[in-house]
Amino acid sequence: MINKHQNLEKFNYPFPYIKINNFLSEDFFENLEKNFPKINEFQNNDRSVNRMDHDTTHGDNLYSDLLNRNSFYKKFHQYIYSEQFVNYFIDLFKDDILKELKKGFLTENILTYHIKPEPFEVGRIIGKKEFKKNNNKFFYPRLDIGLGLEGYGKNSGGGGIHIDNPQRLISMLFYLGGYNKIEGGDHRVWKKSSDKNILEIHENIKPERNLLIAALQNNLAFHDVNPIKYIEGSRNAFYLAISSSIPIWKSVKGDNFNLKYNKNRVKLGLIQKIKKKFLKQNYF
Repeated sequence: MINKHQNLEKFNYPFPYIKINNFLSEDFFENLEKNFPKINEFQNNDRSVNRMDHDTTHGDNLYSDLLNRNSFYKKFHQYIYSEQFVNYFIDLFKDDILKELKKGFLTENILTYHIKPEPFEVGRIIGKKEFKKNNNKFFYPRLDIGLGLEGYGKNSGGGGIHIDNPQRLISMLFYLGGYNKIEGGDHRVWKKSSDKNILEIHENIKPERNLLIAALQNNLAFHDVNPIKYIEGSRNAFYLAISSSIPIWKSVKGDNFNLKYNKNRVKLGLIQKIKKKFLKQNYF
């Protein structure tokens, strides 16, 4: 399944991320690509994760049907929900994790956590507040299958520049084609300028077939989707993640910059909490 001749590139700036071209062997990939669910199948699905324009994950009827009718999807599912998958990507970022730990950006030595490979975050995306109630520390994988249409990335796909939730260790995207022509749809890597309060595009990564992107979700992992302006077909992809059962990244200050671009990691002060509560109560 995994291509022995894949091309892996590692980057450390502006945050650690990896690009793997030809991640899967061509015959295995072609079967996944050919049997990717149709748009109407997503539309008729019983529920959606809402990470992409249409998507499905473990526990959904569409997801279960896909695994039952296609042995390649079933095998890929089994690989993602395995210790082998989790260990492989943690090892790729191990040195970076140790650096983050040394700099004090992680809450503790997360490399001591055990792995729970079976589906844990089933269906919906668990909110960060819910994880704080969990004292059992472990890593777990996730696989979402979905697509993007015209406008994807504007109000979806993360809703603009952001960093993932504080329990997320590594986020990944794997592209399966699906379109004949596309304008936009790039995965964008952002960096802080010398001003420190302005973000600039560091790299545009095209959604090319059989390309996997993986990024350590530290407090500088700013990214988004360049909104799709025009597409013939759909931008088909897998969203993959390795997360922790509790938040692992230390909170950041609740200044205007972080409230705009890193709100998932902001630690609100008392006055900010009161303002937020007041605005909620007075929102119509």
